[in-house]
Amino acid sequence: MAKTVGILGPSGMGKTTSIVINPDGSYNPEQYEGMNPKSTVIINSDRKDLPFPGDRRWIEGGNVFTISDEKEIEKKLMELNKVPQVKSIYIDTMNGIMLDKEMNDIKKKTYDKWADLAQEIYSLIVFCNVNMRPDIIVYLAGHTTVFTDADGEETKCLVTNGKKLEKIKLESKLPIVLFTSMTRGLKGANTYEFETQANRSTAKSPIRMFNDFLIPNSLKLVDDTIRNYYGI
Repeated sequence: MAKTVGILGPSGMGKTTSIVINPDGSYNPEQYEGMNPKSTVIINSDRKDLPFPGDRRWIEGGNVFTISDEKEIEKKLMELNKVPQVKSIYIDTMNGIMLDKEMNDIKKKTYDKWADLAQEIYSLIVFCNVNMRPDIIVYLAGHTTVFTDADGEETKCLVTNGKKLEKIKLESKLPIVLFTSMTRGLKGANTYEFETQANRSTAKSPIRMFNDFLIPNSLKLVDDTIRNYYGI
């Protein structure tokens, strides 16, 4: 059973960039300490350029695969499961998978379309939880929305396509969920971080996994912390 982690936040808040951020929160191509390209695979479900200017560590067909079909992603995951050096997989994003499924099935009857969509994305998360090697961490990135409950309380959560997925709350299938956070600085010198616990959100992490509520948005820092916590 693999460890699965949600990396959630609005577009442009440092989800994908976290792959190459050093544990101290910096990005330095010459003194690179981000995720190891030899043991990390990116599944680019958004089918857009990665935000790594001039970084040639990530190669399409090598450690980057542009796939948005859920069944094809599961097929690729099974292939990667058999490669011992692969330790971390970043699926970017769950919303890309849902959107492509919705657009491809646009002519279907409404109920059938939403039922299929719910089943596929739910199945992907369960597949990662159950079928991947225990030394693999699967990161599932996603965009967020604000949900208002019956009492008027607002909570940040994963944005999903269709009422069925809203009821399921996909975050309930993930043991760790981190939310992006940004502090604005002068002339765009912003600070990007991850929230490790709930703050009017569905963020969560196991007890004493992280010492701080806010940590640098470094996937390497997160990856090392999870591996140390579970001894993997």
